[in-house]
Amino acid sequence: MTSDSNHGSKRFASLAWLTLILLSALAPLLIFGAVKTLQSTSNDPRQWLPRTFEETSKYDRFQEYFGSDEISIVSWPGCTLADERVLRLAQGLKKSPFFERVVTGPRVVRELLNSSIGINRHAAIQRLRGILVGPDGETTCLVLVTSAIGKADRTGAVREIERCAVSDCDLPISDLRLAGPTVDAAAIDAESRSLLFELAALSAFLSFIVATFRLRSFRLAIMVLVVAMYSTGLALGIVHLCGGKMNLLMTMLPPLVYVLSISAAVHLVNYYREAERDFPPAKALGIALAHGWLPCVLAATTTALGLASLLLSQIEPIRMFGLYSALGVLSSVVVLFLLLPAGLYLFHPRKAAAEGFGQASVCPEGRFVKWISRRHAVVTFGCLCLMAFCGWGLPHLKSTVKLQDRFLSGSDAITDYEWLEQHIGPMVPLEVILDFGTDCQKTVLERIQIVASVQKKIQTMKEPLATISAANLSPHYPRGGGVKQVVQRKLVNRRLEEGKKRLINSRFLAEQGNGQLWRITVRANAIGDLDYGQFADRLRDRVDPLLRENDVQATFTGVIPLIYKAQRQLLQDLVRSFLTAFGVIAIILLFVLRSLSATLLAMVPNLFPAVVVFGGMEWAQIPVQIGSVMTASAALGIAVDDTVHFLTWFRRGLVAGMSRVVALQEAFQQCAGAMAHTTVICSTGLLVFGMSSFVPVLHFVALMVLLLFSALLGDLVLLPAILAGPLGRCFEKGKIVTQHEVA
Repeated sequence: MTSDSNHGSKRFASLAWLTLILLSALAPLLIFGAVKTLQSTSNDPRQWLPRTFEETSKYDRFQEYFGSDEISIVSWPGCTLADERVLRLAQGLKKSPFFERVVTGPRVVRELLNSSIGINRHAAIQRLRGILVGPDGETTCLVLVTSAIGKADRTGAVREIERCAVSDCDLPISDLRLAGPTVDAAAIDAESRSLLFELAALSAFLSFIVATFRLRSFRLAIMVLVVAMYSTGLALGIVHLCGGKMNLLMTMLPPLVYVLSISAAVHLVNYYREAERDFPPAKALGIALAHGWLPCVLAATTTALGLASLLLSQIEPIRMFGLYSALGVLSSVVVLFLLLPAGLYLFHPRKAAAEGFGQASVCPEGRFVKWISRRHAVVTFGCLCLMAFCGWGLPHLKSTVKLQDRFLSGSDAITDYEWLEQHIGPMVPLEVILDFGTDCQKTVLERIQIVASVQKKIQTMKEPLATISAANLSPHYPRGGGVKQVVQRKLVNRRLEEGKKRLINSRFLAEQGNGQLWRITVRANAIGDLDYGQFADRLRDRVDPLLRENDVQATFTGVIPLIYKAQRQLLQDLVRSFLTAFGVIAIILLFVLRSLSATLLAMVPNLFPAVVVFGGMEWAQIPVQIGSVMTASAALGIAVDDTVHFLTWFRRGLVAGMSRVVALQEAFQQCAGAMAHTTVICSTGLLVFGMSSFVPVLHFVALMVLLLFSALLGDLVLLPAILAGPLGRCFEKGKIVTQHEVA
C-alpha cells in the first residue's frame, strides 16, 4: 500500500514538473504576444460612436462627399492675423505627410479680399468670426485636416505640430493650444500608454504586497503572483492571436484579469489551507481540488458571462473589452488549475503559515453570525429598503460621452478647449447638408440665398454658435425687383457659376450627379452644459419650416448627432448587458441549486451592489460614462463568485447535519476571510488607476471598487440574513449539485 502511495506521489511529482516545464516553455510566446498587443494601441475617435445606426450612415455619406472632418485646431496666445508665425507654421505643416490640408485665418481673409466678391477687410473678418477669427477680430488659428498617415499615427501628428512650432516659429510647446479629434485621440493614446506601462506595473506590485500580507506566506504570494501574471500574459496573447488592438478601455483588461486571477487563486488556496489542517500536503491538495474546482469554475464562468454580455453593446471598445476579458477570465481558470496545484505540490508552504488564514476576523466566535441570525428580519428589511430607495433613481439615470466628461477639469485638454472657445469660438461641429436634387431648377445664386437664409435662421438660436457656409465665401447679391437689381443678380450668378470650383475645393459644395449638396457647418461649445440632443432637435425645428417653404431636403449629421446617439446607446447597453448576464447567471445557479426559489433568493444579494451603486449615482447626479457601462455586468459576475463560494461552505455544513445557524458560522469561518481578502486585493490593484487623468477610467475604477465592497456587504450581511430567516429553508429543500455528484 505504501509502495503504491509512493509510486502515485512520484507520478504526480513528475506530472507537476512536466506542467511547470511546459508552461515555462510557452512563456516566451506569451510574452511576445503580450508585447505585440501592448504596442498596438489605437484610439480612433470613430470607434467610440455607434456604427450600425442611421446617424452613422449619414455621417459616412457626408464624409464621402465633403471629405474627412478629422481636424486639429492650433493657436496660441498672440496668434493674430498679423502674426508671421502663422504663415511659417502653415508652410512647415504643409510639407508634413501627417496633414493633407492646412487652412489659416490670414490666408482665407487674403483670399476673400483678392476675390471678385467685393468686400473690405472688416467684412471679410466678420464672415470668419467664430470659425477662423476670434471675437476680438484679431486672434486666429490654423485648421489642419489629418491625412491617412496622420490617422494611422495621431500621436505622431501632434508631435509634428509641436516640432514645427518649435523649429519654425520658436514657439514653446507649453504655449500651444490644441483641439480637435486628432488631438483628443493622441491624448487618449498617451493616457493608454501611461496606464499600460506605469500604473499597471504599480497595480501589480501593490496587489502582490497586499496578497503577501493577507496570505501570511511569501511563498504562497509568489505562487498567486505567478498565476496572475501568467493569466494576464495569456489574455494579452489571445488579443494578439485574434487580431485585436488595445484602446483606452482595453488597457483595463490586464489589471482586471490580474486581480480576478488573484481572487480565484486566493479562494483555491483557502480550500487547500482548510484541508491542510487535518491532512498531509499531498492529500490536502487532492481534497482542495475536489472541493474547490466546481465553485472556482462556476465563479469564473459567471464572471465571464457577465463580461461577455457586453458583446451586446453597439460601441466597439465596449464590445472588444467584453469579448477579450471574458476569454481572459476563462483562460485564467485553465492556468489556475494547471499552475497552482503544481506549485502547491512541489513547493507547498509551511503549515505554520496556515494559522488564521481564511478565518473571518469579522466573526470572532460566531458573534457576528449570531447577531445577524437574531435580527435577520431587520437586516433583510433594511437592505431591501436601501435597494428600493436607490432603485427608485435607476429609471432616471443619465449618460454622457461629452468631451469635458472624458478629461479632468484643469487637464491640458480641457484647458486648451476653454482657451480656444474663449478666444476663437465653439469647437464641436454639427453639419446641415441641403440637398438640391436633380430636378431642382434653382440657379446657383438662388441656392446660395436659401443656404444664407437657413444659416441666418440658425444664428438666431439662443445658444452660443458659430456658422460658416458657401455664403460666407460668396459676393453680396442685390435685392429688389428693379431692372438694375435683376441684371446685377444675373452677373453675380454668372460669377458664382464660374467660381463653383472654388466652392467645391473649399468643401462647402459637392456635386452628386446632376444634383448638388450644400454644406452649413454649425459649431457649438464643447465645454458647458449644452444638451446636444435637445440642441439638435431645436435646430431642426427652427429650420424645418424654411426648408419646407423652399422645397429643400436636409440632412443633419456631424459629431453632435453621433454623440447624442452614443449617450442614449450607453444606457441601453448598460441595461441590456446587465439583464442578459443576470438571466444567464440565474440559469446556471438554478442548475447548481436545483431550486427555483433558492435561485431567486440567491440572486438578490447579487443584484444588491448594482442597484445600490447605480441608483446612488442618480441620486448623486453622476452620469453614466463609457467606463461605467462595463462595470455592472462584470460586477454581477464577480458578486456571484463570492455567493457560490459562500453557499458551497454553507451547504457542506448542512450536509454534515448542522443547523442553518451553525452552518452559517462554518461558512463565515471558512470563507468570509478569503472573500474579504480578495475584495481588498482586487480593490488595491484597481485603485492605483485612480491616478489616471481620463475620467472614464476613473469611473470604471471607482464603480468597480464600490461594487466589490457592495457585493461583499450583500454576501456577508444580506445573504446570511436571508439564510438565517424563514426563507433560508428553500436552501435546505433544494439539492445543490456537489463536486462528487458531478464527478
